[in-house]
Amino acid sequence: MSPLFIALLGVMLVPLLVATWRTSLWGLAFQGLLMAWLAYRMQPHPTTPSQWLTLADLAVLRGIAAPYALHRVLRARKVPARHDLIPPNLLSWTFAFGSVLVASNFAQALVPAPETEQNVVAVAVAGIMLGFLVLATRSTMFSQMMGALRIENAIAFFELGGEHHAQLVAVQLGQMLVFVGTIVLYRWYLGSVDEACASLGDDVSEVTL
Repeated sequence: MSPLFIALLGVMLVPLLVATWRTSLWGLAFQGLLMAWLAYRMQPHPTTPSQWLTLADLAVLRGIAAPYALHRVLRARKVPARHDLIPPNLLSWTFAFGSVLVASNFAQALVPAPETEQNVVAVAVAGIMLGFLVLATRSTMFSQMMGALRIENAIAFFELGGEHHAQLVAVQLGQMLVFVGTIVLYRWYLGSVDEACASLGDDVSEVTL
């Protein structure tokens, strides 16, 4: 696996271990930027509108706009820095690292040749499993948003693997608008709900592993 794929796995795992919301947003930003870099490496000379939209989606929307929009509202509300995406215990961390190993074995079985496609599948499946781990173990507002965005990023990255077919520009624009609408909704919800700050901190209903 190339250093870029390993780095992408790293930015998926580190925010689960470093329990601050800023780290989570930095991880989200680096996911988008690294996915854009890998997309450019797979197609180094983008010529079609579809290829340019893919790079804009990954780098601009997912790598810059979404993390920045959420960061602004959380900083404005002076939310405490600490926030665990998963319960801070050994079992949760074991599930996280185990998800990466399971994803790697699944990719090897699904794509026998150790090429770029296998790495894409391994990282994408790991991202989906880690996103579901966040959704399953934490019920705070911010954690649920991060889990959903992680899964969305993993699905977008999975689409980069395999044979590349020309996509309808209208469909891509529609997908990008849906993502923008999701971020706008998340930002509004974090900024307007009275319990937003409280729910970002203590989670009385979390599933303890």
